[in-house]
Order: sequence, then structure tokens, then C-alpha cells
Amino acid sequence: MTDRPDFIDNRDGNTLARALGTVLGAGAGDGAGEGPGPPDLVRIATAFFSPAGFAGIADHLRPVPEIRLLLGADLAARPPDERKRLDETPEAFARRRMTDGLCRMDAAFRRERDGLPFTRASGEALRKLIDALRAGNMEVRRYEKAFLHAKAYIVASAKGGYGRPEGVIAGSSNLTGAGLARNLELNLARYDRPVVDEAERWFDDLWDDAEPYDLAAVFEEAFRPCSPWDVFLRVLWRLYGGEVAEDAAADGDLPLTSFQKHGVQRALRLIRDTGGVIVADEVGLGKTFIAGEILQRYHERRQRALLICPAALRDSTWKSFLAAYRLFVECLSFEELANEAQLRSARRGSAGRQKLQRELDEYQLVIVDEAHNYRNPDTPTRAATLRRLLFGRRRDLVLLTATPVNNSLWDLYHLLRFFLRQDAHLADRGILSIRARFERAMREDPSSLSPDLLYPIIDATTVKRTRQFVKKHYAGDRIFGPDGRPHPIDFPQPNAISVRYKLDDLLPGFFDRLERALDPDGEDAVAFARYTPDLWLLEPSGDEGGARALAGLLRSGLLKRFESSAFAFRRTVEKMVGEHGRFLEALDAGRVVATAFLKEFSADDDAVFEDLPADSEHGADAARYDAEGLRAAVERDRGILRELAAEAAQITPGRDPKLRALADTLVEIARQAEGEATDSADEAQKRKVLVFSFFADSVEWIRGFLAAELDARPELAGYRGRMAAVSGSGDLDETPR
Repeated sequence: MTDRPDFIDNRDGNTLARALGTVLGAGAGDGAGEGPGPPDLVRIATAFFSPAGFAGIADHLRPVPEIRLLLGADLAARPPDERKRLDETPEAFARRRMTDGLCRMDAAFRRERDGLPFTRASGEALRKLIDALRAGNMEVRRYEKAFLHAKAYIVASAKGGYGRPEGVIAGSSNLTGAGLARNLELNLARYDRPVVDEAERWFDDLWDDAEPYDLAAVFEEAFRPCSPWDVFLRVLWRLYGGEVAEDAAADGDLPLTSFQKHGVQRALRLIRDTGGVIVADEVGLGKTFIAGEILQRYHERRQRALLICPAALRDSTWKSFLAAYRLFVECLSFEELANEAQLRSARRGSAGRQKLQRELDEYQLVIVDEAHNYRNPDTPTRAATLRRLLFGRRRDLVLLTATPVNNSLWDLYHLLRFFLRQDAHLADRGILSIRARFERAMREDPSSLSPDLLYPIIDATTVKRTRQFVKKHYAGDRIFGPDGRPHPIDFPQPNAISVRYKLDDLLPGFFDRLERALDPDGEDAVAFARYTPDLWLLEPSGDEGGARALAGLLRSGLLKRFESSAFAFRRTVEKMVGEHGRFLEALDAGRVVATAFLKEFSADDDAVFEDLPADSEHGADAARYDAEGLRAAVERDRGILRELAAEAAQITPGRDPKLRALADTLVEIARQAEGEATDSADEAQKRKVLVFSFFADSVEWIRGFLAAELDARPELAGYRGRMAAVSGSGDLDETPR
């Protein structure tokens, strides 16, 4: 047996697994009874053990009559902060270290068992180990009197067993897969009988002092039947166990609720993994606070951030929030970002203005509020500008929106593409193509869409909680109120009532005329030609569908304004009439004012009317159009709009039945408060009223009317000095009256 190895280092195929196979198989014979046979006894001492390591030599151990496995805790595995306590004797400290080491060994076995992959090979290796442990020829003990650091493999035969394998291999290799084959180890072997006998005596002395250890029972737990609930919990722990541990240790500077803190931690994890996150919590759950805490974390790391939001939110919600919590961040509106000089493309023909205070590369975090406004990937001054901002080195992105899906699932896809730049970014989650998943989802019936299609994508990119979710899973959570005290979170159930009024008595037939003007199939309808001139191109552009969609957007916007107030409707229509006049003037000069800028507002139909420019840099030669037909359509539209504006102007504040109904409702609220109150202070508290309108024009209209009503009607006197008007644009008086 001259090929027996004596120097084993796991390099270039010189592995301990191979060496043990050589030694144990030296006397195996030819399988027909020829040869001296297997060794009588195999003794193994090891500080670590794994099923994979045992599987590497299991076949060679099967014919051995007696196998002894001696386990021991390794001193090198102790925690680095383990220290002797002042009240401990050296002996007590040693005993405590030994006990802790044995516990760590037990835990290590279970981690090894629980960390095995769910593969056929892993299962077979584990069953092979259990079968060997239960076969009757193998005994396991654990040395508990001191730390056992030795690693030895002793092969012995009875006296007179001439030719049977024997030897001792000792060194650094534990009985693990890595120790037998992968780690860089050093083991030396001796095959002379005196050394083997001495190793046997050493092992037997330790064996006699060791305690029996049921290693098979530890690994048999892997095959214990589990209930579906246990499996479900295990899957959840594998997916989110790390998040739970991080959440427990997290705390922030802002007064956040528990669910908001968890939202922050989850958002930061997703940013770390993907470069971005969509925070899509329902309205009222504090997306602003979550973004504020994320801002604070970046500020603490001295990383610069940029906040992008609608101008109305910049000057109201964000202005007050940033001031209240002393957060510094540069804040630009959508329009300011679109005109930022550092982001203007040469083809747009304008240098723009520099609003950013620093170079683009200095911004590490970008937060976009109302991010659904960027869901259209083809808009040249919104989506294209944001893509240019994010181009190049990685910048972290936070998209805030309660409505990531408005028109279709593609809205969500296009938002994700701002930070998931590779279609296979989530391949480690089994999603080889993000786009293919969305294409499959779009082909499905929405009412029966399988969550398996998009949930893995949403889970990897989005923070999304609903009020119902918070009420169920965060019951008893508290939030700090204006008085600085914590209060239980409460979501009052709204009980809406309808207050009806009649407009026909003031403007007979107006509803019918408005319906005809906005009916897309009616003969007397507004064509919105001024905003869709491409429909009159002599050579069609192919975007006729987009132009018609824009016309529908304008119709919807006018209806919303009329629903809000006659004043908001009239002011918008008058503005449109002026726009038509300027368009006709340009047409007389041989130019057609293009409307490419209006495509920017397809994600936010209410912005169309707020941002209609007085003029436009975009224009085209009128020779490309049916100029006469276009002129006739625009003049006809202007005439209809003028008539509608003139009729709406007849509705003054004093004659507006909607405002009158509002005042009468306030009187009724005041009477109820008076009847329910215990004193004057309680009465005042029961008379708090919030009148909300989406449009600043309507707020102005209501504010002026109520100011006069409070002075004129004694039954409304209790509201005097307690009225405030707030507008997102900041152009209204916010002083209580």
C-alpha cells in the first residue's frame, strides 16, 4: 500500500476525502470474499460536523463493524466579546464557557440542518447520515469536560488482521464538506502500528469520559411532518426574517408611528437592493413622513438630496413640513425641473434656467412626489427630463404616489423602469424578464389576475399599505398630536350626506347647452381645434388617436371645474377664449402654434388648465395645414366658449344656489352644536367645519361669499374670527378671519 497519502492539504485533488477513501478501501478486496477485508474500527474526533462531510466518506464506512464519532465544542468559535465577570472564579468562568460552547455547537448543528437547500442531493445526503447513525455500527458521543479542538481520523484492525487498513490522519480538517475537500487545510498521516496504537489509547481515554449524544435525532427533525401553517411561517421567515430583525433595531428622528418606521426600513432595504422604491401607501398614511425620515438618513451621511413635486405641494405641504422638522433639501417643481439648464437637450432649442444649486453628480437621492405624473414614458419634458437626471452613475430614487396605476398596469411598469434599468434585474427572484411579466398580466382578465405574476415584482420594489391593513395589524399604534402627546391612531368612518340645489331656476336650459357643447359626437360640440391642430395636417402625422384623447381630457377637465363652481368654470373658459384669440393671430401670421407641451399633462388632466401658456415656442408653418378649415373650427369653438362664459358670468356669489345651500348647511351645523354643547367652549369645538375644494378658483369664490355671509347673518356669528382660506399656490390670504 505504497500509494497511501501522508501529506494532505486539499490542493490539486489532494483532498482528505480522497485520502480517507484510499485508506478505508485498502482492504476491501474484490467483492467476492478475496482480500483482507475492511478495518475493524474507525474512530473520528472532530469539533464541527456536517451531513455533507459525512456523505463524502459514508460509502467507505458502511462495511466497518464499529464506528465511533467523538464531537466537541471548539474554543475558536467563542463570541469575541466573551469576558470573565468580576464575580467569577477561573473555574466558574471555564465551566460557563464550556456550557456556552456546547450550546453553540447544538445551535450550529441545527443551523446546518435548517440551511440545507431543498434539493434531491441534500435530502439523500441527510437520509444517508441518519441511516448510518441508526444502523447499529455507529455510536456518537460528545466530550463535555473541556473544549475539544483536535481533528483525528483513526483506522484500526484487531491484532492479527494482517493486510487490513490502519493508520491515523490528524491535522486541521473537521468532518465537514469544506474540511474534507474545499478549505485549505494541512493534515499529516502515519501508518506505523506504534503510532496508531498510541492514537487509539488517546481516543479511548476521551471516549470513556464523553457523554452519549443523539445526533440522529437532531437531523431527523428535518423530516418531521409540518402543518401548512408551519410551512407558511417558515416561508415568511425566509423571505422577511432579516427585515424583522432590522425593524426591531431601527429608530428615527421624526415622530413616526410603528407602521411608518417599518415603511422607512423596508423602503431603505429596497433602495439598497434595487436603487429605488415606490412608496404607494394610501392617502393619509404619511408618505411625507416616510420620505422625510429617508431624507434625514441621507443628510446624516452627508449625501445631497433633491425633491421634485408639483408647485402647489412645494409651496404648501412640503414647505411647512420641511420647516417644522428642520430638514434641508432642494425642492423643484415639475416645471422647474423640466426647464433646468443642466437637463435641457439641445434639440429643444432653449438653454433654460439653472435652478439646481449644485452639479448633477452631487445628488445621491432623488424624491419625486405625486410620481404618477411621470408614468407616461414618451413625455419630452417630464419622463425624458427625469431619465436625464437619473442617467449615469447610480442615484437612489424614491417615488411617492398613492395611485401608481391609473390607466393600466403599464403605468406601474414605466415607473419601475426609472430605477430597474435591466429587464432581468429580478432574475434572482425567478423573474427573467420584468416586461414579459407585465405583458402576460395585461393579457389576463383583471378580475382573475394571478398574484404570482406581479406580486414578486411589487414585493421587491414597493411599499404599499392600506388603512384596513394598518387598522388590522397595527391596532393600538399611537401618533404624536399637536400637543406633543401620543394619541391612538383612529380612522373615522366618514358619513357622507348630499345637499342638493337647483341651477335651472337661475339659468334655464344651461345644462342642456353645456351637454351639447361637450358631447364628442354632437353637431354643436366644441372640437378643441386650437389644442389639436394636427388633425388638420395635410399629411397626417399618425397621432390622431392621441389628439382625440387630448380633446377628451379637456372635456373632462371642464366638467370637473363646472362641478366645483361656476366661477372656476367661467375663469377657465375665459382663459381658453383668450388662447383661441392668440392662436388665430399666429395663424394670420402664417404659423400654427403647436401643442406638444400639452402631452405633458396626460398624466394629470387638472394641470392642463393650470398651465396653459400665454404663448408657445412651438410652432409650425401653416402651409402644412388645412389653414382655412382649422381657422373655421377654432373660430367656431371660440364662439361656443364665449357663450358658455357669458352665461356662467350670470351666476354671481349672491345668486349662486350652491353657495346658498352651503351657507344654510353651516347654519344647521351651528344649531346642532348649540343643542349638543355643554358650554360655549364646547359649542365652539363642535362647530369646526372644513370646506374643501380641489381648485384654488373655487376656494377664492367660497371664501369671498362666506366672508360676507358671516357679517350679514346673525345665525352664523359663531364662525366669525374662525375662518381661514388656504390654497396650494399660496396666493390666498391664510390669516384667520
